[in-house]
Amino acid sequence: MKKILILSLCAVLCAALISCEKEKPGVYNPKKKIQKIYCENDGEKVLDQVWNWSGKLLNRIDYYYHGNVAGSDVYSYDSKNRIVRITNEDETLDFVYENDRIKTINYGWADELEESYNMIYDNDKLSKIEWVVYDGYIKSGHERKLNPLASLIPQDGDVLEKQLRKIHSQQKWEEKLILELTWEGKNVSHIFAYIEGDPEETMDASFTYDNKINPLKGWASFWFDCVIGVWEDENFSYTNTGNVLTAVYSYKEAGVEFDYFATDYTYEYDGNYPVKVTATNDGEPYFTRYYEY
Repeated sequence: MKKILILSLCAVLCAALISCEKEKPGVYNPKKKIQKIYCENDGEKVLDQVWNWSGKLLNRIDYYYHGNVAGSDVYSYDSKNRIVRITNEDETLDFVYENDRIKTINYGWADELEESYNMIYDNDKLSKIEWVVYDGYIKSGHERKLNPLASLIPQDGDVLEKQLRKIHSQQKWEEKLILELTWEGKNVSHIFAYIEGDPEETMDASFTYDNKINPLKGWASFWFDCVIGVWEDENFSYTNTGNVLTAVYSYKEAGVEFDYFATDYTYEYDGNYPVKVTATNDGEPYFTRYYEY
């Protein structure tokens, strides 16, 4: 297998898992709205993101680098206030709804379709994602920034993206990458990934969560190094309700494990809402982020 399995997981769920805190699938309307996100760099607290709101709707996220805006995600909505498109320069994520659920997500670059993600449900719960990559992306070699998986697993999107790069696929044009999801209550506890018809090399990802409130529930993210969102929909339970505490990745080839990676997360809370998250790998600091509401 080649290094595309990760990009799949990294480019899938963001949109698929969008829902609202208490209302409709696809609507992001948290009780507490994030205003700014900071990261820690060499012991210094540095501005990373500014979230711009228009009433209840998230309009735009500005990303900062050395104090200047380095890029922005722009959100578009339909008449039901559901996210239908996210744009960042030449990149787009388009969401197609059916029966008040996300049916398909299409990723485009410069108006060309490069990937699509088909959502499959079991008893109204997202159980499988079929990811298809088209010839254009493989040839273009774009530096992928898109990471819908960041919308599924809280605070672990960048780690997930890096770990999935370890899988070498031989995925061909229009060949499907399958992502199977296992739920524990309203949290995704396990993701199993493999190329359809060729399950020799696989990835298992397991997660545990706290019982606090994640303010990103329902958010669709665009960049793999953003804070990761979690979702809950009271009708379909698309996504997680908790903040991730542990994330463990295991890679196998023909049933034999050849790699392993684990991350632990600790939080500081204001009431039930996280205001600081610190990640460690094997006891070593990985990153620290702060949320300002």
